Amino acid sequence: MFYQDKTFTGERMELSGSAFHGCTFKNCELVYRGDSSPNFQDNNLIDSVFVFTDAAICTLYFLSNVYHAGRGGREVVEKTFEDIRQSAIHGRMARTVTPGTADHSLR
Repeated sequence: MFYQDKTFTGERMELSGSAFHGCTFKNCELVYRGDSSPNFQDNNLIDSVFVFTDAAICTLYFLSNVYHAGRGGREVVEKTFEDIRQSAIHGRMARTVTPGTADHSLR
């Protein structure tokens, strides 16, 4: 679905495969399952939250486990989020840097 200049209030929105341009989300639950990525452009999110399920929650658990895995884990996850902030994640695969530990391990 393609939505443009629409306001959603108090809704639970399934995001997969949809595009939202110039929309406003007020008090909404935005559900992402980890399949077809939604497209967001120039939207406003007001008192709304993301709900991660299925493959998406598995990705968050994975990142949490790496973050707390030991030396270097936090740096790998922080670098991933820095790439997100810099819009440096493109294509079908993303690669992070080697952890900044002497033996390049997560322990």
